[in-house]
Amino acid sequence: MRQRTHGANDRTFNAEARNLKKQRNVLVVLGWYDPRIIEGVGRFAREAGWHLEMRAVIEGALPSQWRGDGMLVNDTTVPRLERFIQSQIDLQPTVLIGSNHRHSHVSAVHEDNREVGRLAAVHFLERGHQNFAWLGPAQGTVELGRRISFVETLGAAGKPCQILEWRREGSARRETWEHRRKWIASQLGKTLKPLALFCLDDLVALDALEVCLDMGLRVPEDVALMGVGNMELACECARIPISSVDENLTEIAYRAAEVLNRLMEGGKGAAAFEQKENLERRSLVVPVKGVFMRRSTESLAVTHMGVKKALLFMGGEYARPLGLSDIARAAGLSARALQYAFQSELRCSPMDQLLKIRLQHVVHLLVATEQKVGTVAEKCGFGTVRHLHRCFVREHACSPQAYRFRAKGTAKADSERL
Repeated sequence: MRQRTHGANDRTFNAEARNLKKQRNVLVVLGWYDPRIIEGVGRFAREAGWHLEMRAVIEGALPSQWRGDGMLVNDTTVPRLERFIQSQIDLQPTVLIGSNHRHSHVSAVHEDNREVGRLAAVHFLERGHQNFAWLGPAQGTVELGRRISFVETLGAAGKPCQILEWRREGSARRETWEHRRKWIASQLGKTLKPLALFCLDDLVALDALEVCLDMGLRVPEDVALMGVGNMELACECARIPISSVDENLTEIAYRAAEVLNRLMEGGKGAAAFEQKENLERRSLVVPVKGVFMRRSTESLAVTHMGVKKALLFMGGEYARPLGLSDIARAAGLSARALQYAFQSELRCSPMDQLLKIRLQHVVHLLVATEQKVGTVAEKCGFGTVRHLHRCFVREHACSPQAYRFRAKGTAKADSERL
């Protein structure tokens, strides 16, 4: 009996040893830290049974040599990391997280920066702004993609955009937050108000917010601010909560880990080698979650008091059935006068603006909750799923269910095609 028990224990031990031997060992190297990257990578690592080597993230220490199964990297433009990655990148499967990279031959999973810029421009345009500016550094593919799309979307609507770009100083002593703050203040002092200001990311938006408040500028009345990243702790805890475009970073990190897992699985033979080579040269773009509006952009840039009253009324009553006469009564205008005022101020009809408000709330509920589409339709004033579906497809070129899948279930289908 003892021998049989001992043999069973040996078999269990050997099975566990084989499992440990099969466990993937993955190095995570981050040029900049965001907890959502760790959340996304960690979620996949738990599902796949990986061991994550995290000392490079926690301690900032890089191994002199790395002979693991794979690497996940998020910013190869940092010189110290660039040198390490350059020496290691061809020794094991590597996947790049995000857009700031020089290694075009390596597989990458990144955000849709053009869509980020487009959504910011559309958000400002829908709120009636006439003066626009971009704020960020003058370098990098992320900056370029967001800025170009923002400017192009405004240009298509006949609106110019002022570019506020800073360049790194030659002296490290001048490259300080205080120096940057003075520069931002000098630039904002020259812009027309009210201003719609699109910032590279949430950290730049925080800098701009502090400068605006120190200058006595009201946010959002004088300067409406939009960041990128939707870092909730930073955006919600700012002196004035900051609106932000959520580029879906947790999902980007998860999909990067998923692609790395496929690379590490590999295979034998010419067909497997060709598939691996094709995968390493591909780039996966994860859909943007959308705009998360907070106080920094909540006011509308309108001067007509009747339009302001109408917008305030629609913002509070969008969930119930509203007709043009209801909105006109709340604005203290005739239906005809209200139509004319809306066309003059916002270049749309009152009912078109009401639809935009309702659809913004639909997008928020689709992404932020698990509520059924029928419930979302009822809560946002559409009444029926069919009515919501028709309006949503016309605006977003996809169904509400497909939009939710892309934002939350995301790009699984796309990653499977790589």
